[in-house]
Amino acid sequence: MSSQGDEISVLHVDDDPDLGDLVAVHLERISDDISVCTERSAADGLDRLSERAFDCVVSDHDMPTMDGLEFLKIVREEYGELPFILFTGKGNEGIASDAISAGVTEYLQKGVGTDQYTVLANRIERAVGERRAKTALEESERMLSTLISNLPGMVYRARNEPDWPMQFVSDGAAELVGYSSAALESGEVSWGTLIKESETERLWKTVQTCIDAGEPFEVTYRVETADGEDRWMWERGRVVDTDDDGVELLEGFITDVTAREERERELADQRAFTEKLIDSVDDVFYVVGPDGSLVRWNDTVPSVTGYTDTELASMGVDDLIADDDREKLWQVFEETIETGYGTVEAGVEAADGETLQYEFRGTRIDDERGDLYGIAGIGRDITDRKRRERALREYRTLVENVGDPMYVLDTGGRIEMVNEAMAVHLGYDRSEIVGSDPARFMPESDVEAATEHIRDVLADDERTWAVFEMRTVSADGTVRVNEDRVAPLFDGDGNFDGTVGVLRDTTERKQRERELERYETIIEAVGDPVYTLDDEGVFTYVNEAAERLTGFEPDALVGEHISTIMTGGDIDRGSELIRAMLSDPSRRNATFETDIVDQSGDNTPIEIHIALLPAPDGEFNGTAGVIRDISDRKQRERQLAEFASVVSHDLRNPLNVVKGRISVAQASGDVSHLDAAASAADRMDDLINDLLTLARQGETVGETATVDLAALAGQAWADVETGEATLEKRGTATVEADAARLRTVFENLFRNSVEHGDTSSRTGADGSMDHGPPAGDAAPITVSVGTTDDGFYVADDGAGIPPAERQNVFERGYTTSDTGTGFGLAIVIEVAQAHGWSVSVTESDAGGARFEFTTSPVS
Repeated sequence: MSSQGDEISVLHVDDDPDLGDLVAVHLERISDDISVCTERSAADGLDRLSERAFDCVVSDHDMPTMDGLEFLKIVREEYGELPFILFTGKGNEGIASDAISAGVTEYLQKGVGTDQYTVLANRIERAVGERRAKTALEESERMLSTLISNLPGMVYRARNEPDWPMQFVSDGAAELVGYSSAALESGEVSWGTLIKESETERLWKTVQTCIDAGEPFEVTYRVETADGEDRWMWERGRVVDTDDDGVELLEGFITDVTAREERERELADQRAFTEKLIDSVDDVFYVVGPDGSLVRWNDTVPSVTGYTDTELASMGVDDLIADDDREKLWQVFEETIETGYGTVEAGVEAADGETLQYEFRGTRIDDERGDLYGIAGIGRDITDRKRRERALREYRTLVENVGDPMYVLDTGGRIEMVNEAMAVHLGYDRSEIVGSDPARFMPESDVEAATEHIRDVLADDERTWAVFEMRTVSADGTVRVNEDRVAPLFDGDGNFDGTVGVLRDTTERKQRERELERYETIIEAVGDPVYTLDDEGVFTYVNEAAERLTGFEPDALVGEHISTIMTGGDIDRGSELIRAMLSDPSRRNATFETDIVDQSGDNTPIEIHIALLPAPDGEFNGTAGVIRDISDRKQRERQLAEFASVVSHDLRNPLNVVKGRISVAQASGDVSHLDAAASAADRMDDLINDLLTLARQGETVGETATVDLAALAGQAWADVETGEATLEKRGTATVEADAARLRTVFENLFRNSVEHGDTSSRTGADGSMDHGPPAGDAAPITVSVGTTDDGFYVADDGAGIPPAERQNVFERGYTTSDTGTGFGLAIVIEVAQAHGWSVSVTESDAGGARFEFTTSPVS
């Protein structure tokens, strides 16, 4: 009969034991869900209620000590709305009224027959059912209220209109957006006004699309809270009803997901960063699925393999790995899946057919459920390393098979490795040699010499090895003299890591090599360019000195034709000489002058000494030559010719005067002609002195020192006949110079100003100015020496030098004076140029001559 399906426990209280038992039997028979506990008094019933819970109480009214109504009142006080049925044989309106007033659930009067028990059972089930339903509803409401109050957001009911007017808002609104539920429900604040304007249109379209499809909607959007902060909201809702106006009513839940959005954006940024980082890695990065498919790769993979991303997307590892390495690769692949990590070396076949050697290091990766996702790893190009390893094996093979003894010493100088040839050379097993001190097998002095040579090499960045003679003593006492070529070893960080050496017997071959080295050393030490040409005129050797003359590095000339640095006509002349030497067995060398064309296209006069290269078969095998720059010689020859011309011209005139005057004096007896002859002789003496001074100046200076210009000018002034002229020193400075030669400069300039600078004179040169004797009323000359920003000057207040003649005054022999030598100012410019200075002539502030020297720097 029970529709609840749950057991109903009933406490039955009746002082009649027979009736109590009868009620229990009938109720439990009528309903399988009802179980009855019977007590004989109200007091016992209260004790039983305190011990266990019952779903319903059935009580008689007339009972001793405590009747049913008193029992009911106590139950209501202590057990609230526990269903209570008054089942009494004594019934009247007064009892019923009192029972109802006391809060009885049901009032049932006992009757005759068994039907009354069916009614009682129904009343019990109905009362308990209602009680349970009410309790469940209250609990549901309580739980819902608790849930809503604890939700991190708000529950709402709203009209489906653009401003989303709220009909109900839970208490979470204040914490969510800073506005109270009442403010949102009253319309004081519209939810739609909180939504960011940029989100409004998208949000409305999304919600309406879901409503039209009859589906719930989920949206994420931004709102502005009461304090002006932007927050991200996540909302889920659906249509639940329609109001009288036909507007859909929406119910849903809104919560703050700002932190989640920020995390997602942060994760997105991190993923983007990771992607960029992976793509920036020079090594190959890959993710391979369990079936060998390419799941992920970085930008290095296309650049290395030559395949496009589209092509790679349809490829697997088998398409990239060389055939010979696939079986090995898959074996390691399976091991990596089992152990979590694996390494394998394999060839990668690029799109152009090239095979690259790679080392792959992979790690098993699982998905979020813990299932195998694939293998991720790095592939590193070891093609160069493989080449080095192969080269190392080859070197080891060479070391073991070469006939020369070889050894390696550690940083402490003990023998770390020897090859078989060394063991044979010394007459010991390798095991007896390795770990020993070298002094066991050679004199201590030779060991010290080797150590010193290594120190020298380490101290010289230009050297990588050294060669010296070393004696070895074999196991049988035999002493051998060897050439030991030693070199330092360095680790990956460039630190000294030991020594390697190669021994060679001192044989005829060694003697030839030493002889050749001596020749090579001589050639490099010659200082002049040395070369060899093959029979086609192509350079086969050029020493380093050639670069200074031609501008070409030796390596750049080797393999090039002689026409690279010589014109066709000069080549033809050289060819003629070679043919002449080939036709005359007694003539093995020749010399001729020509020009060489350097890398910039400039010509330089040279002298070439050529010789035929020896040829075992007697055929022409090419030539060797030494080139000498004769620019200076040619310049000196030109200067000598010029010098001789000047000397022959300028000395001849006064010599003719001397001869002519003496002849006239001898013939006429007039000794007055001897004065003219003496004057001409004095001029010859002056000319010879200037020529000697000019010849001694040369083009270089002697030892230089820091010279005080003002002090040196004062000394020079004292050595010149200056008459009434005065010297002014305007400021002072120091200059790096050859003091003696600079003093000559000052003396010549002072002499030029004093002798030729008075204002009544005629402008000339050294010459420079050709004047007669100073006029009686002419003011004495003032000569000044001063400094400029980049040098110094010597000036006077005389008549000066006309602009048209200033370019000529420094020429040798230039003079407009009958008594000047024309070499004074030539000496000045020679000394200036020898110091690397420049000198120019201009007008002084007083209108005289000013000679400016640019020496920069001066101090």
